[in-house]
Amino acid sequence: MTTDDGDFNLPLFRMSGAVYALRDGKILILKRALGEMVGAWAIPGGQVDEGEVPEQSAARELFEEAGLRPSGPLTLIGLVPMDVYGHQSLQATYAGDCPDGEVVISDEHAGFRWIDPREYRDRYFGDEQLKRVAEGSERRAAIVRNVRAVLDRCIAWLDGER
Repeated sequence: MTTDDGDFNLPLFRMSGAVYALRDGKILILKRALGEMVGAWAIPGGQVDEGEVPEQSAARELFEEAGLRPSGPLTLIGLVPMDVYGHQSLQATYAGDCPDGEVVISDEHAGFRWIDPREYRDRYFGDEQLKRVAEGSERRAAIVRNVRAVLDRCIAWLDGER
């Protein structure tokens, strides 16, 4: 569909970047204190700002939310479609080594921990958790399924596809 001046009138969606920060075989997760997913344990990430690409956003969000910087380039692990804050969103999810620095969380978070990625998957994205989330909200269940699929890719990458 086009407007009278020939511009395309496309639906808007949001783009975000997130990162599996890696240290000693574990990933960093943060407990949300604000927003739609209060109480959820998630990897650092957020909306891509104007002029950024998703990889830059992921690195910036990691620093803003946890005070860490990756020691090298980030690796794209996968894309997570989401429906959050009333908008369709696509999250580019990366992995990167963060061997140095103390975690300093932002006001958006209530806590942090380093966790084995398999334990993270089993504890927060297993079949029983997905079933409970689906009973409350199919929209949130779709997010959990999509995050789990990319988390599985990250685990496979860590297991030897690096």
